[in-house]
Amino acid sequence: MMRTLAAALLAICIAGPAMADADASIKYRKNAMKAVGSQMGSIVAILKGEVDNKDALATHAALMGAATKMAITKPAFMPNTDGQGSEKTTAIGAIWSDWAKFEEGLMALEKAGQAMADAGANASFDQVKALGAACKSCHKAFRVKK
Repeated sequence: MMRTLAAALLAICIAGPAMADADASIKYRKNAMKAVGSQMGSIVAILKGEVDNKDALATHAALMGAATKMAITKPAFMPNTDGQGSEKTTAIGAIWSDWAKFEEGLMALEKAGQAMADAGANASFDQVKALGAACKSCHKAFRVKK
């Protein structure tokens, strides 16, 4: 009985930090991706004329370029959190089992984000469509289906 209890406590002590690390990694990843979505929402609202903030378009475009950099997105997914932690996530194991394909998607996202940043105040729905296509390709292959 004591050995079983000791083994269970040891497992909790070892798994506890790993679960906490997985939860922190998942939260970081979700926040990094929310930054991309947030900028996309602001850019689309400006381009559709839903808000009168055309002067902020260049800033949002620059922020999109920054948010989609591989320096942010790739490390957000580097810890394989598949099946770990208690934080809810829509990321699926295929991210890590087909890392090369997923990394191609991150590179496409960065390229589209940089094109948005380069367009600056002249950003248009052409850049939005390219960025949306990059997002969609990964969401379709590497996210829980809605």
